[in-house]
Amino acid sequence: MSSWSSSYLVAGLRLDIVSTVGDVCSFLPSAMRDFAAPRQGSADITISFLADEEAQADPLRRFFPSQFNMESVAAGLSFDGREGKRKRLGFIHAGCAEAEMGLPPLERPWRIADEEEAVREAVQAFVRACLQCRLMEAGGTLMHAAGVDWEGSGFAFTGHTRAGKTTLSRDFPAEAVLGDDLVAVGRTPDEIVLFGTPWPGREGGTVAYGGVPLRAVFHLHPELDPGLHPQSAGEALAELATNAPRLGYEGEESKLLGIFSSLVTAVPIYKLSLRLGDDVMPFLWHFVEGGRER
Repeated sequence: MSSWSSSYLVAGLRLDIVSTVGDVCSFLPSAMRDFAAPRQGSADITISFLADEEAQADPLRRFFPSQFNMESVAAGLSFDGREGKRKRLGFIHAGCAEAEMGLPPLERPWRIADEEEAVREAVQAFVRACLQCRLMEAGGTLMHAAGVDWEGSGFAFTGHTRAGKTTLSRDFPAEAVLGDDLVAVGRTPDEIVLFGTPWPGREGGTVAYGGVPLRAVFHLHPELDPGLHPQSAGEALAELATNAPRLGYEGEESKLLGIFSSLVTAVPIYKLSLRLGDDVMPFLWHFVEGGRER
């Protein structure tokens, strides 16, 4: 088995991924290569993939079905699969600076394609979980939303599965789209920043590296009259909280509520309704040009 390592910059965090079971690259999102970073300084989190006998013996039984959650334990967070009873697949140490997961040899001949796909889904789910836990430690979070960088300002569009996130993102030049399904918000001392992530939506949409100051969040509500609709802080908080991935461990909900409570006080948040063919640009120019309402 060959050793492999690479570094990535995602949502302002440096992820070092190391493996003693072979090249992990093809098991990561295809866009991950665009997030590659030089290995300078220390990593925000190091994710290690190690040899595991049970995973080698039967990868499909080990990682299928692709249903994962987490449990708080004394030394950190246990990343578990669920098939009848809980089984530990990986572990994130307290402080979220180190994590490891057991895998079969990745350069092996797979008996059936489902084995390889089950391992790929587990690897990506674990990397996302590590990123989310580290983000939350720093006051940020992943969000199910489309995100764009328009004239150097970041805008996030949240909504349920058919609210129009992907459709709206296609109205922008590809270079302006940070993501059509999963983006991240992070904090600096001065502002909240919107980042792209390597994970596109199910339709394989556009994603991009980078981060810009977050200027507004729009909750997409196609059932309302066209235009912007103000939200109270309580409404905005409740709707934001539905758009973050849940890992299911004790204390997660209170952390997310604290992060989103801070976001609600720092960034304008509206309901937005558009009809097919409506132009979203006038709403964005309102913020780009400084006419920010609260």
